[in-house]
Amino acid sequence: MDPAATAALHAARITARSMHVHGHADGMVSRERMEALARSFAHPEFFFHEGGHGVPLSKEFRDALRSFALDTAGDAATTTQPATSVTDERCHRSSPRVRPPLSKPRHSLAPTRFLFVNGVGPRVGISTEAVRESFGEYGDVDRVDVFDPSMARCVVTMRRVEDAIAAQAATHETCRPDLGDRRLWVRFSSDPDERDGEPELAVKQEETWCAATRDSATLGVPGVTLIENFVTEEEEREMLACVDSDERWQRLAKRRVLHYGYAFDYGTRNARDETSPMPAFVAGLLRRASRCGAPGASESATCDQLTVNEYARGAGIAPHVDTHSAFGPTILSVSLAGRAVMEFRLPGEGGEKEPRERRAIAIPPRSLLVLHGEARYRWLHYIPHRKRDAIVGEDGCETREERRVSFTFRRRREGACGCEWPEACDSREGAAQRLKDREGRGLAS
Repeated sequence: MDPAATAALHAARITARSMHVHGHADGMVSRERMEALARSFAHPEFFFHEGGHGVPLSKEFRDALRSFALDTAGDAATTTQPATSVTDERCHRSSPRVRPPLSKPRHSLAPTRFLFVNGVGPRVGISTEAVRESFGEYGDVDRVDVFDPSMARCVVTMRRVEDAIAAQAATHETCRPDLGDRRLWVRFSSDPDERDGEPELAVKQEETWCAATRDSATLGVPGVTLIENFVTEEEEREMLACVDSDERWQRLAKRRVLHYGYAFDYGTRNARDETSPMPAFVAGLLRRASRCGAPGASESATCDQLTVNEYARGAGIAPHVDTHSAFGPTILSVSLAGRAVMEFRLPGEGGEKEPRERRAIAIPPRSLLVLHGEARYRWLHYIPHRKRDAIVGEDGCETREERRVSFTFRRRREGACGCEWPEACDSREGAAQRLKDREGRGLAS
């Protein structure tokens, strides 16, 4: 690409974004305005003006600029389309104004394995597993990434470029029944992992991080107990060798999972179907946990369900509360091979999106984390998706290892939950019908 064309492309992107942000007094812009910009890019006499001089553009680059403007117009069409109607003709019309799009992920003018999908995601009740299954019709899907849970957007990574091309052609500007009949805008994206190398973005991310404490006593979340060096290095090797030799691993969006005792269903978020029996090491491990003195741990020996999660460096899991009606009052998690940070969030009042409180704790290898009572039932917990973590009172960041494996032990519940936090409980306030609907849709919300 010659320098003049490069400058023109860069300036046109800035111009398009500027129109998108400043096209209206309240930061909105119409789809029609962006389509008009696309038409100007298509004109053979379109020039880029720099320092009073006009730089003519080839048809190839004018076409690329036009495609970019239409993509931006597509953001307007998708963001404003109604989510509740399938046959309503409004599904094919946009509201006159939309909020400016996120700066990530970056669009790619050339076909890639990565598809930026606008219109679906957990924000609108469409799970990443549902997206994976839908796009799996066109080839193998490596993973589905959600970069901002407040937006209905995700990136689908196909295994081959050819499959991504087929998927983009088949799904762009369609309303798919298996994805809630929501209208999709699908474009090629850059590699999501490439953003890890952008210093400016890394700084912005770190500003939003919740620095982690190393001690559960200072965490400030009732019911959390961290016990370091709960297993020895030899036990760690034996446990990892046991699960590594199991051929039943299931690959999810950003991790691998393995179940013992009862299989966890990611659609219903319950565990009803029996599967392979517990490994030999489990009985002794749970007896030791029952004597550790942590609140709620005395009944550890009765745990009958184990989920093993393998995370690659940088991978995590979304904020959630384990289903109240599915499992008992205590959850135990043993971390092996690598370190991580677990963040706890107390949901905002009155449906507020921002949490009232955020607390985080560093989880070292071979440790046991016990969640009981309020920590188990009320606070959301999750592992942030990043490759390094900030620790309270320590300079710099702590880098995660290439692999982390967690062993989560739970006891299945029979009957409804009677906890003290009905606002977070799926056994109260019409939650039975919500669970039935979720089971029917096969969603992991």
